[in-house]
Amino acid sequence: MKKMLVVISVVILSAYSTSLSHGSEPRETQSLRTSETGATPIDIVQTPSDATLKGMSAYNKGDFQTAYQHLRQAAEAGDPEGLVNLGYLYARGHGVDADQMEALRLYRLSAKAGSSEGMNAIGYKYLHSTGVAKDLDQAKFWFCQAIARGNPRAMNNIAFMLVTGELPMDELEARSLWMQAAELGHANAMINLGFSFLNGRDRDPQKAREWLIRAAEAGNSRAQDFLRARGYVGTLPPPIDVGDMMKSEPKRAVGQTKMCR
Repeated sequence: MKKMLVVISVVILSAYSTSLSHGSEPRETQSLRTSETGATPIDIVQTPSDATLKGMSAYNKGDFQTAYQHLRQAAEAGDPEGLVNLGYLYARGHGVDADQMEALRLYRLSAKAGSSEGMNAIGYKYLHSTGVAKDLDQAKFWFCQAIARGNPRAMNNIAFMLVTGELPMDELEARSLWMQAAELGHANAMINLGFSFLNGRDRDPQKAREWLIRAAEAGNSRAQDFLRARGYVGTLPPPIDVGDMMKSEPKRAVGQTKMCR
Protein backbone atom coordinates (compact mmCIF):
# COMPACT_ATOMS: atom_id res chain seq x y z
CA MET A 1 0.00 0.00 0.00
CA LYS A 2 2.81 2.38 0.88
CA LYS A 3 4.45 1.72 -2.48
CA MET A 4 1.19 2.44 -4.29
CA LEU A 5 0.78 5.75 -2.49
CA VAL A 6 4.30 6.84 -3.36
CA VAL A 7 3.70 6.15 -7.05
CA ILE A 8 0.29 7.79 -7.12
CA SER A 9 1.49 10.86 -5.24
CA VAL A 10 3.99 11.43 -8.03
CA VAL A 11 1.64 10.93 -10.97
CA ILE A 12 -1.53 12.56 -9.74
CA LEU A 13 -1.99 15.88 -11.49
CA SER A 14 -5.06 17.21 -9.90
CA ALA A 15 -6.49 19.86 -12.00
CA TYR A 16 -8.64 21.78 -10.61
CA SER A 17 -16.98 16.68 -0.67
CA THR A 18 -17.43 16.57 2.95
CA SER A 19 -20.46 14.71 3.27
CA LEU A 20 -23.02 17.46 3.51
CA SER A 21 -24.30 16.00 6.79
CA HIS A 22 -22.01 18.15 8.95
CA GLY A 23 -24.61 20.86 9.41
CA SER A 24 -25.90 23.85 7.54
CA GLU A 25 -25.05 24.49 3.92
CA PRO A 26 -21.72 26.33 3.56
CA ARG A 27 -22.25 30.04 3.07
CA GLU A 28 -20.90 30.12 -0.47
CA THR A 29 -23.43 27.57 -1.66
CA GLN A 30 -26.37 29.64 -0.63
CA SER A 31 -25.60 31.83 -3.65
CA LEU A 32 -26.04 28.82 -5.93
CA ARG A 33 -29.81 29.07 -5.51
CA THR A 34 -31.42 31.21 -8.19
CA SER A 35 -34.24 33.46 -7.06
CA GLU A 36 -35.59 33.72 -10.59
CA THR A 37 -36.24 30.02 -11.20
CA GLY A 38 -35.96 28.44 -7.77
CA ALA A 39 -33.64 25.89 -9.36
CA THR A 40 -30.00 25.16 -8.68
CA PRO A 41 -27.59 25.45 -11.59
CA ILE A 42 -27.58 21.66 -12.00
CA ASP A 43 -30.80 22.20 -13.93
CA ILE A 44 -29.15 24.65 -16.32
CA VAL A 45 -27.04 23.65 -19.31
CA GLN A 46 -25.33 26.37 -21.31
CA THR A 47 -23.26 26.09 -24.46
CA PRO A 48 -19.95 27.97 -24.33
CA SER A 49 -19.91 31.12 -26.42
CA ASP A 50 -17.92 31.49 -29.62
CA ALA A 51 -15.53 33.82 -27.80
CA THR A 52 -14.95 31.18 -25.12
CA LEU A 53 -14.23 28.48 -27.69
CA LYS A 54 -11.80 30.77 -29.52
CA GLY A 55 -10.13 31.66 -26.24
CA MET A 56 -9.70 28.03 -25.20
CA SER A 57 -8.32 27.13 -28.63
CA ALA A 58 -5.80 29.99 -28.51
CA TYR A 59 -4.75 29.02 -24.98
CA ASN A 60 -4.15 25.39 -25.93
CA LYS A 61 -1.92 26.62 -28.78
CA GLY A 62 0.11 28.73 -26.34
CA ASP A 63 -1.22 32.08 -27.58
CA PHE A 64 -2.07 33.51 -24.17
CA GLN A 65 -2.62 37.11 -25.27
CA THR A 66 -5.25 36.11 -27.83
CA ALA A 67 -6.77 33.75 -25.28
CA TYR A 68 -7.04 36.61 -22.80
CA GLN A 69 -8.76 38.89 -25.32
CA HIS A 70 -11.40 36.29 -26.23
CA LEU A 71 -11.97 35.06 -22.69
CA ARG A 72 -12.25 38.61 -21.33
CA GLN A 73 -14.94 39.25 -23.95
CA ALA A 74 -16.76 36.04 -23.02
CA ALA A 75 -16.53 36.77 -19.29
CA GLU A 76 -17.86 40.30 -19.71
CA ALA A 77 -20.84 38.77 -21.53
CA GLY A 78 -21.42 36.48 -18.54
CA ASP A 79 -20.48 33.17 -20.16
CA PRO A 80 -19.80 30.70 -17.27
CA GLU A 81 -17.00 28.87 -19.07
CA GLY A 82 -15.50 32.16 -20.18
CA LEU A 83 -15.44 33.30 -16.56
CA VAL A 84 -13.68 30.23 -15.18
CA ASN A 85 -11.16 30.05 -18.00
CA LEU A 86 -10.35 33.73 -17.61
CA GLY A 87 -9.85 32.89 -13.94
CA TYR A 88 -7.33 30.23 -14.94
CA LEU A 89 -5.33 32.88 -16.82
CA TYR A 90 -5.17 35.01 -13.67
CA ALA A 91 -4.31 31.99 -11.51
CA ARG A 92 -1.47 30.92 -13.81
CA GLY A 93 -0.25 34.36 -14.87
CA HIS A 94 -0.75 33.54 -18.54
CA GLY A 95 -1.38 36.58 -20.73
CA VAL A 96 -1.98 38.71 -17.64
CA ASP A 97 -0.30 39.36 -14.29
CA ALA A 98 -1.05 36.59 -11.79
CA ASP A 99 -3.81 37.56 -9.35
CA GLN A 100 -5.16 34.76 -7.18
CA MET A 101 -7.98 36.83 -5.68
CA GLU A 102 -9.22 37.90 -9.11
CA ALA A 103 -9.08 34.25 -10.17
CA LEU A 104 -11.19 33.26 -7.17
CA ARG A 105 -13.69 36.04 -7.87
CA LEU A 106 -14.13 34.79 -11.42
CA TYR A 107 -14.44 31.18 -10.25
CA ARG A 108 -17.22 32.17 -7.87
CA LEU A 109 -19.11 34.04 -10.60
CA SER A 110 -18.73 31.02 -12.86
CA ALA A 111 -19.91 28.60 -10.16
CA LYS A 112 -22.89 30.82 -9.37
CA ALA A 113 -23.84 30.63 -13.05
CA GLY A 114 -23.74 26.82 -12.89
CA SER A 115 -20.27 25.96 -14.17
CA SER A 116 -18.93 22.68 -12.82
CA GLU A 117 -15.45 23.81 -13.81
CA GLY A 118 -15.87 26.92 -11.68
CA MET A 119 -16.96 24.77 -8.73
CA ASN A 120 -13.98 22.48 -9.20
CA ALA A 121 -11.62 25.45 -9.42
CA ILE A 122 -12.88 26.80 -6.09
CA GLY A 123 -12.38 23.38 -4.51
CA TYR A 124 -8.86 23.23 -5.88
CA LYS A 125 -8.01 26.56 -4.28
CA TYR A 126 -9.24 25.37 -0.89
CA LEU A 127 -7.38 22.07 -1.25
CA HIS A 128 -4.05 23.63 -2.22
CA SER A 129 -4.45 26.94 -0.31
CA THR A 130 -3.81 29.19 -3.30
CA GLY A 131 -5.21 32.58 -2.39
CA VAL A 132 -7.32 31.19 0.46
CA ALA A 133 -6.62 29.31 3.67
CA LYS A 134 -6.60 25.53 3.28
CA ASP A 135 -10.06 24.17 4.10
CA LEU A 136 -10.69 20.51 3.34
CA ASP A 137 -14.41 20.72 4.12
CA GLN A 138 -14.85 23.50 1.58
CA ALA A 139 -12.64 21.69 -0.93
CA LYS A 140 -14.70 18.54 -0.61
CA PHE A 141 -17.97 20.44 -0.76
CA TRP A 142 -17.09 22.22 -4.00
CA PHE A 143 -15.67 19.10 -5.60
CA CYS A 144 -18.91 17.29 -4.77
CA GLN A 145 -20.94 20.06 -6.39
CA ALA A 146 -18.84 19.64 -9.53
CA ILE A 147 -18.99 15.84 -9.46
CA ALA A 148 -22.78 15.95 -9.35
CA ARG A 149 -22.52 17.78 -12.67
CA GLY A 150 -20.16 15.20 -14.14
CA ASN A 151 -16.88 17.13 -13.89
CA PRO A 152 -13.95 14.71 -14.38
CA ARG A 153 -11.33 17.03 -12.85
CA ALA A 154 -13.32 17.11 -9.62
CA MET A 155 -13.57 13.30 -9.67
CA ASN A 156 -9.79 13.14 -9.99
CA ASN A 157 -9.38 15.65 -7.16
CA ILE A 158 -11.60 13.77 -4.69
CA ALA A 159 -9.73 10.57 -5.61
CA PHE A 160 -6.48 12.42 -4.87
CA MET A 161 -7.81 13.30 -1.41
CA LEU A 162 -8.76 9.66 -0.81
CA VAL A 163 -5.25 8.31 -1.41
CA THR A 164 -3.23 11.08 0.23
CA GLY A 165 -5.00 11.17 3.58
CA GLU A 166 -6.90 14.43 3.02
CA LEU A 167 -9.98 12.23 3.40
CA PRO A 168 -10.23 8.82 5.10
CA MET A 169 -8.14 6.45 2.98
CA ASP A 170 -10.23 4.51 0.47
CA GLU A 171 -8.33 3.29 -2.57
CA LEU A 172 -11.26 1.43 -4.10
CA GLU A 173 -13.49 4.51 -3.97
CA ALA A 174 -10.65 6.52 -5.51
CA ARG A 175 -10.41 3.91 -8.25
CA SER A 176 -14.14 4.19 -8.90
CA LEU A 177 -13.80 7.96 -9.30
CA TRP A 178 -10.78 7.61 -11.57
CA MET A 179 -12.75 5.15 -13.69
CA GLN A 180 -15.62 7.62 -14.08
CA ALA A 181 -13.24 10.47 -14.93
CA ALA A 182 -11.24 8.31 -17.33
CA GLU A 183 -14.39 7.29 -19.19
CA LEU A 184 -15.05 11.02 -19.65
CA GLY A 185 -11.63 11.38 -21.28
CA HIS A 186 -9.56 12.73 -18.38
CA ALA A 187 -6.01 11.59 -19.18
CA ASN A 188 -4.60 12.16 -15.68
CA ALA A 189 -7.33 9.95 -14.23
CA MET A 190 -6.33 7.29 -16.78
CA ILE A 191 -2.72 7.19 -15.60
CA ASN A 192 -3.78 7.22 -11.93
CA LEU A 193 -6.15 4.35 -12.65
CA GLY A 194 -3.39 2.46 -14.41
CA PHE A 195 -0.99 2.76 -11.48
CA SER A 196 -3.76 1.84 -9.05
CA PHE A 197 -4.34 -1.41 -10.94
CA LEU A 198 -0.58 -1.95 -11.18
CA ASN A 199 0.40 -1.39 -7.55
CA GLY A 200 -2.74 -1.20 -5.43
CA ARG A 201 -5.41 -3.50 -4.07
CA ASP A 202 -6.74 -6.28 -6.30
CA ARG A 203 -3.87 -5.84 -8.73
CA ASP A 204 -4.67 -6.37 -12.40
CA PRO A 205 -1.59 -5.86 -14.63
CA GLN A 206 -3.63 -6.24 -17.82
CA LYS A 207 -6.05 -3.48 -16.86
CA ALA A 208 -3.11 -1.38 -15.70
CA ARG A 209 -1.47 -1.69 -19.10
CA GLU A 210 -4.71 -0.88 -20.92
CA TRP A 211 -5.26 2.33 -18.96
CA LEU A 212 -1.63 3.41 -19.17
CA ILE A 213 -1.77 2.99 -22.94
CA ARG A 214 -4.99 5.01 -23.10
CA ALA A 215 -3.35 7.76 -21.04
CA ALA A 216 -0.30 7.73 -23.30
CA GLU A 217 -2.48 7.85 -26.41
CA ALA A 218 -4.26 10.87 -24.90
CA GLY A 219 -0.91 12.66 -24.70
CA ASN A 220 0.03 12.09 -21.05
CA SER A 221 3.82 12.38 -21.03
CA ARG A 222 4.31 10.43 -17.79
CA ALA A 223 2.39 7.47 -19.18
CA GLN A 224 4.38 7.68 -22.41
CA ASP A 225 7.70 7.72 -20.55
CA PHE A 226 6.64 4.84 -18.29
CA LEU A 227 5.60 2.63 -21.21
CA ARG A 228 8.61 3.40 -23.40
CA ALA A 229 10.98 2.65 -20.51
CA ARG A 230 9.41 -0.81 -20.47
CA GLY A 231 9.72 -1.51 -24.15
CA TYR A 232 6.45 -0.18 -25.57
CA VAL A 233 6.87 0.36 -29.33
CA GLY A 234 3.42 1.60 -30.35
CA THR A 235 2.93 4.95 -32.06
CA LEU A 236 2.07 7.72 -29.62
CA PRO A 237 1.07 11.35 -30.20
CA PRO A 238 3.27 14.27 -29.14
CA PRO A 239 3.03 14.79 -25.36
CA ILE A 240 0.77 17.59 -24.18
CA ASP A 241 0.17 19.26 -20.83
CA VAL A 242 -3.17 17.56 -20.28
CA GLY A 243 -3.52 19.00 -16.78
CA ASP A 244 -3.65 22.63 -17.90
CA MET A 245 -5.56 22.18 -21.15
CA MET A 246 -8.81 24.11 -21.49
CA LYS A 247 -11.74 21.92 -22.52
CA SER A 248 -15.49 22.41 -22.67
CA GLU A 249 -17.38 21.04 -19.69
CA PRO A 250 -19.25 17.74 -20.05
CA LYS A 251 -22.95 18.27 -20.60
CA ARG A 252 -25.59 16.15 -18.87
CA ALA A 253 -22.94 13.94 -17.31
CA VAL A 254 -23.40 12.80 -13.71
CA GLY A 255 -20.74 11.55 -11.33
CA GLN A 256 -21.31 9.34 -8.32
CA THR A 257 -19.37 8.74 -5.12
CA LYS A 258 -20.33 7.77 -1.60
CA MET A 259 -18.08 10.59 -0.40
CA CYS A 260 -20.69 13.13 -1.53
CA ARG A 261 -23.78 11.60 0.04
